[in-house]
Amino acid sequence: MKVRNLLLAALFAAPAIADTPATTVDPLANEPALSAKRLSGSLTVGYETNYTGRGYVVSHSVAEGDSVLYAAAKFNYDIGKRSKLWSLGHTIAYHVPTSGHKLYGNPNMASGVMVNVPADGLYPGSPATKLPSDAIRKAGKPIKQANIENQFTLITEAKYTRENWNIAFGHSFVHGGLLGVMAKHYRDQGASVVNEVFIAPEWTPRSMPWLSAGVKTSLSFQGIQGWWFEPYITGKFPLNPNVKPATEGSVLGVVTLAMSATADYFADPYNACSNGSQAFWIKLSTPWFVKDNFILTPSVSFNWLGKGGIKANKGSEFRYYTDNSTMVPFRNFGVVFGISATYTF
Repeated sequence: MKVRNLLLAALFAAPAIADTPATTVDPLANEPALSAKRLSGSLTVGYETNYTGRGYVVSHSVAEGDSVLYAAAKFNYDIGKRSKLWSLGHTIAYHVPTSGHKLYGNPNMASGVMVNVPADGLYPGSPATKLPSDAIRKAGKPIKQANIENQFTLITEAKYTRENWNIAFGHSFVHGGLLGVMAKHYRDQGASVVNEVFIAPEWTPRSMPWLSAGVKTSLSFQGIQGWWFEPYITGKFPLNPNVKPATEGSVLGVVTLAMSATADYFADPYNACSNGSQAFWIKLSTPWFVKDNFILTPSVSFNWLGKGGIKANKGSEFRYYTDNSTMVPFRNFGVVFGISATYTF
């Protein structure tokens, strides 16, 4: 669902900062191809005040609450010079909403709402054409049983790194979370599973080593088919310049401006988001290196809906069938606070 791979760029901000800057000296030059010294990684646990994914801030109604706990393990194996050749990465993450799992609380049909749906549940298309009064569904009838599952994410990637740029490409498997809801309950796939392939170039100007810009482009080919785009700009600044960055006692200020957008992802027959801009956000974080290999990262994120997300709120099926204006999938604006602890090795 942080489905800001998601969703995961924010999740792994702290481990990414812990990486040492690229140099012309290869510390692994004399190591054999298979060596434990070429393996690095991080373990992260965290908490956020709202359930988020791809920049969306999920509404209180969707998850029967707000906050989320998460844990992640990230591994990296260097198969060449750190600053010039290839590395392989593997990420496992798990998100758990702390409140509930019933989508919109599985609400009942409002009185007087006229629908054209099967007797066993809500038709998965757009709000139905109104029928004569004898087709009015009785108030109190459940719309349908739907859930939002814990999110399990598995990412495998290869990265090629040069002095001022890098490019990663790989595969993402997502079960549950927000993308799982879209696949299972809006595309009727029967399972909360989405598979994607992605490519993610990133560039750091020579004259501004504190700045990086990139865009992650994902193509979903199972569960939902279509494109996600996540461009971003990140700035990193030492807040205590007397301490060497990424060492014990150092604190960084990190600012990220990002957005998400889709193309050919949301089909017209489904009353969900429309394609185009989905969300915009600004995230501020201050990773504190308590030890060289232990980082505490408080953060705050300001998130706005794009046109696609706004359309989803306006056309929400649950809002229509319950006659309840709070039954919308996303917040138009949300402020999300978080805290994470990361151990690197």
